[in-house]
Amino acid sequence: MKTWLLPEKGNFYKANLHCHSTVSDGRWSLEKLKEEYQKRGYSVIAFSDHDYCHSHPELNDGSFLALTSFEADISDNVVESSHYRRCYHLNCIAKNELSDGAEILPTPNYRDLGAINEYIAKMNEKGFLVSFNHPNWSLQNVNDYAGLKGLFASEIYTHAAYVEGIDSNQEMAYDHILRAGNRIRCLMTDDNHDEFPADHPLNDSFGGYVVIKAQALAYPEIISALEAGNFYSSMGPEIYSLYVENNRLYVECSPARSINMTTAGRRCGVARAAAGQTITRADFAIEPDDGYVRLQITDREGLRANTNAFFIDSLE
Repeated sequence: MKTWLLPEKGNFYKANLHCHSTVSDGRWSLEKLKEEYQKRGYSVIAFSDHDYCHSHPELNDGSFLALTSFEADISDNVVESSHYRRCYHLNCIAKNELSDGAEILPTPNYRDLGAINEYIAKMNEKGFLVSFNHPNWSLQNVNDYAGLKGLFASEIYTHAAYVEGIDSNQEMAYDHILRAGNRIRCLMTDDNHDEFPADHPLNDSFGGYVVIKAQALAYPEIISALEAGNFYSSMGPEIYSLYVENNRLYVECSPARSINMTTAGRRCGVARAAAGQTITRADFAIEPDDGYVRLQITDREGLRANTNAFFIDSLE
């Protein structure tokens, strides 16, 4: 019997879940963001302007959905230099599109992890999915984020940081959080501010995204799919199917040079293409003590796609 990790049925919708507009410190208007992203196949944007929670239903139509969200900044303001100031940036996506004008809670002290977890819990109670943004850009290490509780997801790639020249491969941070006992998903996002034109090599849009599989392009369906983990993250490669059958994990994808499986321990798996060739499928044995499994697909250009982590006890 197959256990589908991406639903067998439904439609794929490309989404940027971390986006800034002229409402805060972005350079593009809401309308221009919609126009530019739709040109590149996007159907969903979470407009996560800083400390400003407002819906944008005027942008919605049959081919586009705006998610209500905002980004909370919890910074270590004791440190004077912004180049060394650590921070927690938390994206909060409203489960209900009518959360327009929702109260923005005062942010806690950076050095009080208990208060930060209480903040996340309160946002969950108010009906928000809370994700943890760009740990490398935030100058954080495992001691900062392993104890976070109540998160929906963590960013494993942030395109704006990559464009700035900061290491944006944050898969290790994701594994640290998972191995600390947290069951969360992973995201690739832009965190775009669009200081440069769309065709400029330093433009920070269109680099990291999630692909959501849902029944329809409607607010309740998209939120339900996010909550259920019915999505994957990508910089370019596509995942067509993902399922478990007879204690093996199967994936079908666009042409890749390698497909890697990571677990909670040292055991792993890899399928690699021969020189000059590509592969489009792989399967790996799953062991009862793997804890969790997740996949990374890498294409010939070095662009990656990542699945969420799937926990073995839930697969059973």
